[in-house]
Amino acid sequence: MFITASLVANLFFFGFTVWLGAYLLARNSRKSTVRWTGWGLIFFALAFATEIIWGQTPTSILLLPGLCWIGATLNLFPEETPWRGLAIRIWALTILPLFILSLLNPWVSLIIVAALLVCVLLIGVFSSRSEFQRTFAVLTVIGLFFALSTGLLILPLNWFPRRWMIPALGLDLFLLGVVITIWDALEEGESIRSHLMRSWVSSFYYAGALAALVFIAVAIDRELTPGKLTALVLVIAFGILAQTFSNPIQTVLDGLTMSHESAVNNERDILRQTADALPRLSLVDPSNVDETEFVRLTRRAIANLGDLPKLSTSPLINLPAIVSQNISNPVDRASALKSLLTESIRRLKPVGEAEFGTTDEWRYYNALYFPYVVGLKPYARRTDQEFLDKSSRQALTWFQTSVPERTLHNWQNTAAKLVASDLRNKSKTGSTWQ
Repeated sequence: MFITASLVANLFFFGFTVWLGAYLLARNSRKSTVRWTGWGLIFFALAFATEIIWGQTPTSILLLPGLCWIGATLNLFPEETPWRGLAIRIWALTILPLFILSLLNPWVSLIIVAALLVCVLLIGVFSSRSEFQRTFAVLTVIGLFFALSTGLLILPLNWFPRRWMIPALGLDLFLLGVVITIWDALEEGESIRSHLMRSWVSSFYYAGALAALVFIAVAIDRELTPGKLTALVLVIAFGILAQTFSNPIQTVLDGLTMSHESAVNNERDILRQTADALPRLSLVDPSNVDETEFVRLTRRAIANLGDLPKLSTSPLINLPAIVSQNISNPVDRASALKSLLTESIRRLKPVGEAEFGTTDEWRYYNALYFPYVVGLKPYARRTDQEFLDKSSRQALTWFQTSVPERTLHNWQNTAAKLVASDLRNKSKTGSTWQ
């Protein structure tokens, strides 16, 4: 077996799939949609690797991208959607039984295909009400092709040659990954092109250098055995994954070699993450965006209040109150934005000496201050209450017993509008922050 143009093309496409899946996972996005789309790409890359090495792919592996995409789609809908939580729980409980049953009877896979088509239909309906209508419209079309490709591959129909359908499925999944990446960047108010291109070039530089070594070994022996082909696939995957996840790898190495210097390790981690995030910084002037967009940017910044690297990519670091301070360090700019947001959130607190209250006038302050400034996770299964002060423990109990999760989400959206209005008024009047 010799190296052919078809093999090189397949290896290149395999590398692209691994890279995009790893890129989505490495974004550290809080959105489950981004993570499940990334895992779907990784599972398809695994299936495609088996096709490259052994010339065949177990149908069971091809089910995994579809199951992941169902989860990604359900998490794509807003948290206030009434049926969202129930649908996600049903998906989580049935994903494993469906996978096992489809191994026993291929026609059970028809349920997965039907679920994919229903999800695509829901995205199409939701797109008309979303602020990202064009993105969701494209997502609907690509999702439809992905569902059809999945059905033609995993169902025992044999309507089209398998060697055509696997690349078609991979292309659909790759395009889904690209659209989800763009959507995530738009919703976060980030720029995507520079960061995406840098990740792609650096990953393929390292992967290409490693693959070239295997190609040299093959050229010397003039034979491409299954063992060398496996090594070729593995070094490409290793080069891409090592570069894409370089920051977490460096964090682990710091922990192993400098375990006695935790403060230094934390600072190095923040600096690495900030340096990696800076290419995602949007140059949009927040003073020139409309009110709806400004509120959305404020809401995202509040959600990232405890994450300085993420906060450093917010367009709100270009607010006049921060620009006037002539801060050059990106970490310091993120800290300044955090201070502005925290101060504005504190302005929501009712007048008085009390640190916590449960009346209506307290709800917007409570909804932002305790989850984002204090860092409470009201609906987490386990919370270390011994490290909380009295008012935080009272707030935690109140959230868990009296405030449904959807209600808290609605209060946070309304409170974010108040914070955005406060920020904008300060920017317009040029007032200083006290």
